[in-house]
Amino acid sequence: MTLLIRNPLAITSDGKVSRVNVFVEDERIQFISQDTPPFGSKRGEVIEGEGKLLLPGLINAHIHTEETLWMNMIPDTVPHIPWFNEYTLPYYHSLTEEDAYWSTLLSHALMLLCGVTCCADSANLWPDADAKAVSRSGIRFYVGIWASDLSGTLSKDTAKCLEDVEKHLKKYSGRGRLRGMASVIGSNTCSDELYFEAARLAARYDTPITSHESSGHEDVIQSLKRTGERPIEHLVKIGFLTRRTIISHATDITSSEVNSLKATGAGVALCPATELKKGKGLHAYGRLTEIVRLGVRYCAATDNANSSNSLNPMRAAGLLALLVKDLSLDPSIFTARDALRSITEYPADLLGLNAGRLEVGSLADLALYDASNAYLSLGDPVQGMVYCDPPRVVDVVVNGELVVSGGGLTRLNMEEILREARSRAESIARRMGVLG
Repeated sequence: MTLLIRNPLAITSDGKVSRVNVFVEDERIQFISQDTPPFGSKRGEVIEGEGKLLLPGLINAHIHTEETLWMNMIPDTVPHIPWFNEYTLPYYHSLTEEDAYWSTLLSHALMLLCGVTCCADSANLWPDADAKAVSRSGIRFYVGIWASDLSGTLSKDTAKCLEDVEKHLKKYSGRGRLRGMASVIGSNTCSDELYFEAARLAARYDTPITSHESSGHEDVIQSLKRTGERPIEHLVKIGFLTRRTIISHATDITSSEVNSLKATGAGVALCPATELKKGKGLHAYGRLTEIVRLGVRYCAATDNANSSNSLNPMRAAGLLALLVKDLSLDPSIFTARDALRSITEYPADLLGLNAGRLEVGSLADLALYDASNAYLSLGDPVQGMVYCDPPRVVDVVVNGELVVSGGGLTRLNMEEILREARSRAESIARRMGVLG
């Protein structure tokens, strides 16, 4: 398949804004230039770029797609621990595989319409439903399974967790749009053996490994009681942190733990909307400024639809930029271009994916936005993308395939998805006893 994107305004990998022509063939970007591509004899699809802004496809490196059916259902007054124990766990117990499929499909549809071309989910119960959803949506999807062996009603014994993780990695270890990755739930729900052996499996199958850690002050208190150490301190001690590791949240960490993240090369998926909504105290416990200044590998992500209530990474990137500027008392420390990289280039690096940059050889995961409104047509369009109201997505390309065209999904019927989602959300609520 060949594809020509003709003369859009583009934000290139060096952060500059210019008009270019982009030629795609064999799932990769083959040509980027202001000149006409030298491929006149090759037939393919042409996307007219006039009035559009071209970006690398956005990457949402921390999300829970099976929770999207439950969007906006949890009161916004609930702290993190009861949020998880009293609402999220009962939801998962009420979820069927078919529910998970429709929830994941809804997640994919919503993200594609935001310009997301790749996402990563670290705690799914039904990976086969995820595979089915990917086959329909066309999004690129990294998925890990739920693995915990210490506490919680979804926990299993250590051997069973490791058996399931390895089975998952064997089944989805290819390089297609669905890619298995290793994951453990973390947050005081995993033994040292599970951490260590899951990390060994990640190395064996050449995948990232993710874990939720220090997602709030309560997590740190529990860790100190259980191990005598803070979460990141303990993970350093047992050898869990490597360049494969992606720590989600890291909301309450010390300067010493930031140094450990830097030294080990581990990455952090920062979820600013979640931490702000749940009142986790980034101003009191967070180290966002140190993470940025020290050069820790990081990205911005949305988390689930009941924590941030949005699956648009651009919102997360904008919040991250504003927080870092304010907490550091220095508006120069973090720019709109840094924010954009936090949802394109940086998560691609954490996932080991050759994407997130407009350059020859990168995977053809691309998003085009309507640049005709005032927010993008006046001044710096990068600031317009990050700080202003999100612009309308016009076209999205994943792996060289047009999956959104003219603002509509090419593979999916949004009305069908919403109809199923509403029906299933109501059924789940009834099973949970939320509705009469």
